[in-house]
Amino acid sequence: MHCGSCGRFVGPYEGCPYCGAEMAGRLSVRIVKIAAIVLATVGLALVWWSARGVPIPEITLGEAGGTMNLAYVRVRGRLSRGLTYDPESAYLGFWLSDETGEIHVNCYEGVTQALMAEGRMPAVGDEITIAGTLRIREDFVSLTLDVPGHLEIDRPDPVPLEVGRVTILDEGLRVRVRGEIWQVREPYEGLTLIDLRDENGEITVAVDESVEAMTGALPALSAGQEITAVGAVGLYRTTPQIVPADVADLQVSPLISQAATEVDQIEAAGTPEPVPLVVLSKITEDDLGRTVRTAGRVTMLEGLAGGVKISLDDGTAQRVLLLWEDVYEAFADPSALDVGAQVAVTGTVQVYRGTVEVIPRSAGEVVIVEPASPPRWVQIGDLTDVDVGSVVRARGVLREPQGFSAGVKVRLSDGTGEITLLLWSQFYEALSPRPQKGQQVEVVGLVDVYRDELELVPRTRHDWHVRLMED
Repeated sequence: MHCGSCGRFVGPYEGCPYCGAEMAGRLSVRIVKIAAIVLATVGLALVWWSARGVPIPEITLGEAGGTMNLAYVRVRGRLSRGLTYDPESAYLGFWLSDETGEIHVNCYEGVTQALMAEGRMPAVGDEITIAGTLRIREDFVSLTLDVPGHLEIDRPDPVPLEVGRVTILDEGLRVRVRGEIWQVREPYEGLTLIDLRDENGEITVAVDESVEAMTGALPALSAGQEITAVGAVGLYRTTPQIVPADVADLQVSPLISQAATEVDQIEAAGTPEPVPLVVLSKITEDDLGRTVRTAGRVTMLEGLAGGVKISLDDGTAQRVLLLWEDVYEAFADPSALDVGAQVAVTGTVQVYRGTVEVIPRSAGEVVIVEPASPPRWVQIGDLTDVDVGSVVRARGVLREPQGFSAGVKVRLSDGTGEITLLLWSQFYEALSPRPQKGQQVEVVGLVDVYRDELELVPRTRHDWHVRLMED
């Protein structure tokens, strides 16, 4: 710009440096600077406001490709494998899958700590909706979770199942099972396997070290304890197993504490003073002739000449509970004292052939805290080797009984198949009416196997019912 007074070039000056005249019609540099800042701020605000109104694009996992590197997208899927967690760096990783593919999700320190603080840690079997930044590296596709709030977890309610009924078809299903621990093992450091069983079969609960690191240490577990386990069904090769999301999903049943709340009912039997409650592991041969009071769950019942023999388990040990016939028959409902029942008992300690037994003097010294569930009905044709060792209920028509040295065998048919009923002598002699061809019967028994053939073994006369016309 040139000075209007002296005509010399004055450049950006607002006043002529030669003659001092003011330059008219010129914008102040300060005003330009302020205007630029305001315009930039307004522009950024508009961009932010516009971005908030645009939904995050949702894609399937199979659509993630090289042209989407660093794109911010939303995906849905099921958490299909175990989590990877590093306590030192707070890194969390897991695999997400849908019908079209699979992707690895990364969560770093700040996000992981926020998820843990909110109690929103994902687990195998969860339905996940997540938004994050795609990272494309040749054949490997990953997604990084940048905002904790962009992770949504839908954890289905567990489906109650018996241990032996879980199959490979249940993969991914969240289930609840209850069973007895028969083994706790660590095949390698960082993995704990808890083998459960019930009357229908066995299954393994797999607890990875990452679950313990994120949710706490496992409770003390030992063989014989009964626990309830909740988790998703996964596969180890072709074998189903249960993968819990939290150590709190494993609940140990405190058998002794459950019974202790009602064990004082034994005083009604006439005991002058309550006998201290002891765990079964503390009852040994040294207590011969001593009166003890204990509690536990019935894991086995079998008939014998003059009574029944019961295996009692409280999680610390197993001991024999021997009920003579007059004691057993004095129960209002003897069928309530069967496998699965929880009882509290006062009795005298005896030792027979090296086995410690507790023998109550009357039915009043046995309190059934929790009665046994009725045995499940089965069709004979559905019984397999998996059912060996379980107690079941069946009905059918008898074939011709056949005697042998230790009792009687008779075939039972229900239209779906046949099975041999094994009636030991002491059991057979107690029956009235005696088994005969053509009888319709309902029978409870222990499934056994002899020479590769299944047998059903009733234990007491209460396991046997002949269906008469009026039935």
